[in-house]
Amino acid sequence: MYLFDNNFVIDIITNREGISEKYSDIVIFCLKYKQAYLSTSQLHNLRFVFKKHYKDYYQDYLIFEKKCKIIKTPSYVDFETALAEMDMDDYLIELSAQVVNAKILTFDKKFIVMSNLAMHPDDFYQLALSKTESENIPFLDLKATQQELSTELEQSFDRVLNSGWYILGPEVDAFEAEFAAYCEAKHCVGVANGLDALHLALLALGVQPGDEVIVPSNTYIATWLAVSQCGAIPVPVEPDAATYNIDPTRIEAAITARTKVIIPVHLYGQPADMAPILAIARKHGLRVLEDGAQAHGSRYQGKRIGAHGDVVAWSFYPGKNLGAYGDGGAITTDDPEIADRINVLRNYGSRVKYVNEVRGFNSRLDPLQAAALRVKLKVLDEWNARRANIAARYSHELVNTDLILPTVPTWAEPVWHLYVVQHPQRENVQKALQAAGISTLIHYPIPPHLQTAYAELSFAEGDFPIAERIHQNVLSLPIGPHLDNAGVEAVIAALKATANA
Repeated sequence: MYLFDNNFVIDIITNREGISEKYSDIVIFCLKYKQAYLSTSQLHNLRFVFKKHYKDYYQDYLIFEKKCKIIKTPSYVDFETALAEMDMDDYLIELSAQVVNAKILTFDKKFIVMSNLAMHPDDFYQLALSKTESENIPFLDLKATQQELSTELEQSFDRVLNSGWYILGPEVDAFEAEFAAYCEAKHCVGVANGLDALHLALLALGVQPGDEVIVPSNTYIATWLAVSQCGAIPVPVEPDAATYNIDPTRIEAAITARTKVIIPVHLYGQPADMAPILAIARKHGLRVLEDGAQAHGSRYQGKRIGAHGDVVAWSFYPGKNLGAYGDGGAITTDDPEIADRINVLRNYGSRVKYVNEVRGFNSRLDPLQAAALRVKLKVLDEWNARRANIAARYSHELVNTDLILPTVPTWAEPVWHLYVVQHPQRENVQKALQAAGISTLIHYPIPPHLQTAYAELSFAEGDFPIAERIHQNVLSLPIGPHLDNAGVEAVIAALKATANA
């Protein structure tokens, strides 16, 4: 991220001899990759200077200003800092740069000496080169999401803070409407987190203590925990070894007279095979709750995940494709009765204040999180496309390694929440990547049936061998909307050197 000082902007826009030609490529690069910033504290000065001294370039400046991202100057000011005492304008610019961790491009030698963020444009190329050569590659850069959308997020947070409405209200209502439309569903209800979304959805489907709910043996434990919170019993079914998702051909054998619900999980961002699952549910009079926590924007047979089954539970944990800045969750459904039940359950069992119809819960999506999610929903498809491009490069470049790569059925359009490979010497591969400065994660090291939390179900090692083998061998590679080309190439090169050994 780069914030342009006033003198740099003026010299570039006015085509100052010896300056514009030399540094215009820097501006083009920053604008192209959305790394060009200005501070709100600069705008009045820049407009005044161009209007008074460079009238012929005023319209050019306005076009340039619109292409930059504008960072609000923070209101907290320490007048005793050395930079503030020397030059208040420079200090305010530095405060804005700190918000997005931007470097300030300036020709002002005093500014460069006084601020560790200020740098001469000549140092731009060396900084870019050193970043490529020396920076570690994170598994997922969450801070970059805030930096890219910092202006829009500030506006959304200010809107909530200035509204005086901090529980549910119009911001949550607006997100619910927008997310329902995005998911091609008729209803959305925001709740506090993804686990609550699963739990309340099961309750809305009538699950009671002693009932059985079919769950994948290969999933994050939250899917099972929601069943347990209802007093019901999770009944695991093995996955398809190729797709990692629940195998529809194994479901019917797990159905008993106590079965109430089937929960397919759209794991790693790839939809489960819903058509046969829904056919089995209809045949046996069962309900289907989809766990879409990792699948925001994915499609099954051309239709977005959102209302194939009776209800879909979503998580907005920060690391998700559509992530909040804290916990958050929701359900989507085409069934107005299910939506109404969850709407009541999330709010103390009440639809009218102090009138409680049922024993409910306090599980409401926070308006600040809803505001942030509304901003990020607008770029979700773009960010998912970035993930898909990275996944395509991995799949193309790593095909001749010893890694087992993801399999994508023709009917699935994944959103690549995770890019998961398998290798029999996973730990060795992970250590080699770590030594190269590349972060990876394991999703997940221990399957739910072998967790101590479910010891009372008396499952033993070997009971679900497909899930166990997956959990022993899987490794998740870095993937995210802000992983750059150099990072992708570094991951590929490291795996080619390691996974073929």
